[in-house]
Amino acid sequence: MNDLNTEDRLVLETLPGIKKLVLLESATSTQEVARELALQGDMEGTLVLALTQNAGKGRMGREWESGRGGVYMTLILQPLIGLKFLGELSVLAGSVAALTLKQLYGLNTRVKLPNDIYALHPQKKKYLKIAGILTESASINKTPNWILLGIGVNLNNAVSLDTAVSASDILKKEVSREEFLQAFFENFWHMYSSWEYASQSKSS
Repeated sequence: MNDLNTEDRLVLETLPGIKKLVLLESATSTQEVARELALQGDMEGTLVLALTQNAGKGRMGREWESGRGGVYMTLILQPLIGLKFLGELSVLAGSVAALTLKQLYGLNTRVKLPNDIYALHPQKKKYLKIAGILTESASINKTPNWILLGIGVNLNNAVSLDTAVSASDILKKEVSREEFLQAFFENFWHMYSSWEYASQSKSS
């Protein structure tokens, strides 16, 4: 990955809770790459992270702009839960993304169910889309065999849509992708473990 120095690589290779990291210069979509890996089995905790995507997708097949500078990633999970709880995971990930953006950069964020995160643009005085979540699963006996948790966050990438915004647009400066990812996964695993436990209790 051309734009990663040694320090950045070290940070990414030690992200909390990530067992295997697949770093890509470019991908059609991280969901597609992660799906192929998940089919191999025993890939829980694998994170696919790309600098750019050629065909990034959002919910209902909508295109997701994936220019250089943003975060485009898919995490492979195998929670012991029923499929009826899958929608909650998308909301959880959205909440974590919103929380992390607020903690690090002081952004005024809100989650639009089921899977979009919006941030207030102070100058434009309106909320614009800054992140999105996409979940996909394969199941056995109504229990997910694996779940793909796709996350796209506009950090430093240029955004052409007038309904979207990046963190750097709001802050008027670039931010650290590596810092964001560290904080995101610290928050994520804390909330995820609590959610997984609660979901298992409801299923029993």
